[in-house]
Parts: sequence; structure tokens; C-alpha cells
Amino acid sequence: MKREGPLRILVADDFAEWRIRIRSILKARPEWHVIGEACDGLQAVQTTTELCPDIVLLDIGMPILDRVEAAKRIRQDSPSSRIIFVTQEDDEEIRIAALATGAEEYLVKTNATSELPAIEALLRDGHDARALPSD
Repeated sequence: MKREGPLRILVADDFAEWRIRIRSILKARPEWHVIGEACDGLQAVQTTTELCPDIVLLDIGMPILDRVEAAKRIRQDSPSSRIIFVTQEDDEEIRIAALATGAEEYLVKTNATSELPAIEALLRDGHDARALPSD
């Protein structure tokens, strides 16, 4: 089943400047629409449940709920929302644990600008496919 319209994205990060930066990058593409922001793990879960974004750009080191619990709740409450972790943690154990939650990708913020093509590819795939996988 195909979905019409732009890819709907939630940006969840406790660092306001990063949310602003990512929003400005994504805003340049008409096929992507940032529908909301969250500044902690609990708010990320609540906002995802409320807005049902196609993609959640989720920081790993947010307060209130840790990465595993936030991702687990997002997957439970909004199974069609795909998760891309964007973090400062360049650690293989953390990467493995994060991806084990069902996240699509794990990108390090220091590389996020250079890894923007990876974000774009995931977003484009989700947009082109229109039917986003839930697992």
C-alpha cells in the first residue's frame, strides 16, 4: 500500500542546536517534512505515538528514557515508524545494542554531515517505497 505526500520525520535530541541544524538540512528537501521534535526519551515516545512519523531520528544519550527503552516503546506504540539513531557515541557495543532494538541505522553525529547521503538514502527509500516496514 502506498502512502502519498512527503516523508514525515520526528527529530528527537536533547541538544537544541542539533535539532535546529538537522531541521534546516531536512527542510531543504520538499519530499521531507519535519513534523515534530522531542528533547528527551519519554517525549520522543509520546510524540511518536501521537504523530506516527515515518522516520524518527533518535539521539542515543537523551534523558528520562534510555535508548533501548525509548526505541522499544516506539517500536511497540508506532511499529511503522523507522528509527535512525544519531549520536555522539562512536562505540561498537552501543551500536550493536542500538541496532538490536530494530533501528534502521546508527550514525555518529561528528560524521553526520558526511553521512548525510546515508540518511538521505534511508529517507529516500522510505519515501519511494511509501509502505514502510514494521520489522
